[in-house]
Amino acid sequence: MNYDPNFDMDMGGPGEVPGGSLGGKKPSRSGRRLDIRRVLVFAAAAIVMGCFWHSLPMKPLRVFVVFLHEASHAIMTVATGGEVKDMAVRFEEGGHVISIGGSRFWTLTAGYLGSLAWGILIMMISCRTKHSRPLAMAMGVGAGLITIFYMRNGAGLAIGLGAALFFILGSLFLIEGAVVWTMRIIGLGSCLYATYDIASDVLFRPKLESDAHMLAEHTGFPPFLSTTNQTLFWGVVWILISIVATALTVWAASVKTDEPAEAQHEPQDLYDMYGA
Repeated sequence: MNYDPNFDMDMGGPGEVPGGSLGGKKPSRSGRRLDIRRVLVFAAAAIVMGCFWHSLPMKPLRVFVVFLHEASHAIMTVATGGEVKDMAVRFEEGGHVISIGGSRFWTLTAGYLGSLAWGILIMMISCRTKHSRPLAMAMGVGAGLITIFYMRNGAGLAIGLGAALFFILGSLFLIEGAVVWTMRIIGLGSCLYATYDIASDVLFRPKLESDAHMLAEHTGFPPFLSTTNQTLFWGVVWILISIVATALTVWAASVKTDEPAEAQHEPQDLYDMYGA
């Protein structure tokens, strides 16, 4: 049988082996590695946020995560067939959603775990894709719509519309690297705040009228425990989910391949600066 160098057995080019390129354009699973530099960047960011969490510069992030918490309640209410009657977010980092109908179990669960889920989504998109700018635009539009349709207090309107304006203008005018790292920090902060908030509101203050306390009253589970201990049970479940999910997210966001930075969705204008 004669060999034809132009014949391609597996969609490769001339002279390529079946199933992949000799040039390394299709790296195997063995080509994936954990980028320690990026892990260290995330760890450093988490430490800095933890040390200065209650400082004034961190206030916008804290308030926005509260907005995500309450928005998650509202979204889950509508998703399970209910109706949102009132939504409020306050500058003191509190808020509430008053709803009718829907699944009370999923609506109550959606608060803390919802802000965690938003953080995971933001981190994965900003670390694993080239869509940080569209993500920022979508978040701005989404925050604006939720605010217009559901927010009922003045502070909440200012917070929601302010966040919408921030994301929309950022997506339009910031350089790529600034958009990417802004989204990554917001995503990481949302994940961390979910863990902190559960510990603060539930584990340290189990008698507070928190989502976990209301869920304990609604489910009566576990049935052999008092309401306070049931509250602690749900708090422990949620905080374990938060810790494990955050750790897995940082790991997944830090796995890279032996490809150039531009092939891994890394902004070149900040790649050399952070090495991540």
